[in-house]
Formats: sequence, structure tokens, C-alpha cells
Amino acid sequence: MLDALPAPSAALFWTFAGLPVLVSGAVVVAVGRTSDPGAARRAGLALLLWGSLTAGLGVSGVLDVWSPPRMLLLFLGVLVFLAWAARQPWTQRLGHLSLRILVGFQAFRIAVEFGLHDAVKQGIAHPTLTWTGTNLDIIPGITALVLVPFVDRLDRRALQAWNLTMAGVLGVTVITALLAAPTPLRLIQGDPANVFIAGFPFVWLPTILVPSAWLGHIVLYRRLREIPEQARAKN
Repeated sequence: MLDALPAPSAALFWTFAGLPVLVSGAVVVAVGRTSDPGAARRAGLALLLWGSLTAGLGVSGVLDVWSPPRMLLLFLGVLVFLAWAARQPWTQRLGHLSLRILVGFQAFRIAVEFGLHDAVKQGIAHPTLTWTGTNLDIIPGITALVLVPFVDRLDRRALQAWNLTMAGVLGVTVITALLAAPTPLRLIQGDPANVFIAGFPFVWLPTILVPSAWLGHIVLYRRLREIPEQARAKN
């Protein structure tokens, strides 16, 4: 099915090839700032291996099988990683970064959404995957930039509500994308079906960019949850 899609423009290709590298690099730097250098090296190696594996699978066309969908194995792997990461000390230490960094990190989703909009215009991605469809994931990116200057003065409950709501927006986007893929569970029709994520570099969208956004929400959730606990401990 990937063969039926038009070739992406150079700008679109490098958006989805370069942005995951930049986001991964930011995560490694953040781990290095909040944990020991060894943790940063391990994070960098893990991301390098994961990125190389998924890139290789995307280039080979192995993932372009949809009944049953082989992409499901990667999705399950991502969910297992996030469930594991949510309870690890290093994610708690990432929460020691400033709130401006933790909130502002989500702004990378603006570039993702402009890339997806371009992919829809080029006939590569399903029309539901942009803001003219059902994908509202540009809102978390824009609101993150808006909140950054005021984040230290915001009520923590309000900031947590934003955090959970924006994580939910991402969840709805992912589910919508899955329902537009040519699996036996497809509910959203129209062309092209969402097969582009099985090829390189777009495979890095569900395997690096989406998990990075969710990881950012997890870290911020843990940080904001700790603040009331610390206040109670002082009392």
C-alpha cells in the first residue's frame, strides 16, 4: 500500500526525519541535566537503537501489512515503555526541570502538525489527520507557548488540568489515526488510508514523536502531583 502513495517533498521528508532527532536529543540532554552522565549515555544509546530499528523496519516495508497490522507490535511496545517509564526515578528527576521547560517542550507539536497538514495536502496522509479534519493536536503546542511566560504564576490544579486535557487530545488523535488505517477495525473511510506511518521517515511519528509528547505529559503530571504532597509534608 505504501507504493500507492506519492513521494513526499524534500521539505516534508526532512521534517519527519529531522524533528525526531532533535526531540530525541532534547530528551537525552534533559536526562543528562537531571541524572548522572551514565543515564544520559544509556538514554542516548536506547534511542539510537530504537530509532535505527524502526527506521530499518520502515525502509524495508516490513510494517506495510495491515491484516493483522504489524504496526500494532510497535504501538504495544510504546505503551509498555510509557507504563514502565511512568514509575521510574529518572522521570521523576526530569520533573526537576523548570516548569517553563516542561510546558514549553510540548511546542514541538506545532511543527508536527504543520508537517501533517502538508502530508495531507500532498495526498500522503488521510484528511482527518490535520486541523481541517479531526486532529486538534496543534492546540497543545500553541497553548504551551502561550502558557510559558505565566506558568510559574498559574494555579497548579489549573496547570494539571491543562496537562491532562492536552494528553487526552493526543490520545484522541492517535485513536483517530488508527481508525483511518486499513485494518479490520477501520471506521474512518476515505483516501488515502493511513499507511504512511509504516514507511520511513513517517514511522518515527508514532514511535518517537508521539511517545515523546506523552512522556512530557507524564513528567509534568508527576511534578505537579508532588507539589501538594510537599506542601502537606511541610505542614
